[in-house]
Parts: sequence; C-alpha cells; structure tokens
Amino acid sequence: MFRMITFDSLVYAIDFRDSANCLRIESAKPGEEIQVLVYPEHEPLADSIGVKGMRSQDGALFIVEIITADGKQQSFEWEYPLLKLVSQLLQPLS
Repeated sequence: MFRMITFDSLVYAIDFRDSANCLRIESAKPGEEIQVLVYPEHEPLADSIGVKGMRSQDGALFIVEIITADGKQQSFEWEYPLLKLVSQLLQPLS
C-alpha cells in the first residue's frame, strides 16, 4: 500500500526519466499496486513525486491516482501494453 499525498498541480506526467520507475511499470503484475513517480506536467524539470499506480485485475489497464491539495482525486488510465512499450522506449540507458 502507498500513502496518498496531496499535491498542488492539476496535471501530472509519468516520469520516464527514472529507469527504476520504468522497470516497476514494466514488471507490474495484474492487480498489483506499485509506487509510480510523476512530475507536474507544466514543470518538466521538477523533482518527481511518488504516487499510487495499479495494474487492473485483467492486466489491460494501468491506473495512476493522485489527490490534489484541494482534496480532489484524479485518476489517469492507460492501456497497459501501450504504456509498457512507451516505458521501454523512453527508459534511460543504464
């Protein structure tokens, strides 16, 4: 389980700059909850923050949940095969 943290920004992007983040996404099992690093979309050089990510039970979707400073929950969904491919392509070289 990952503690939900509140944030000020309205839109976040998955941080594909972090190779460990990419590997966690790529290896997530159906139904598994993992920590996902994101950053404010309008501040691409900002430090990453950890939020809850989960692969759906059937493995088809990946959902990221964020709670904003005003208490609103945001959820973003991606088709898992596409997200995994993007993660593999954008993963920094070790």
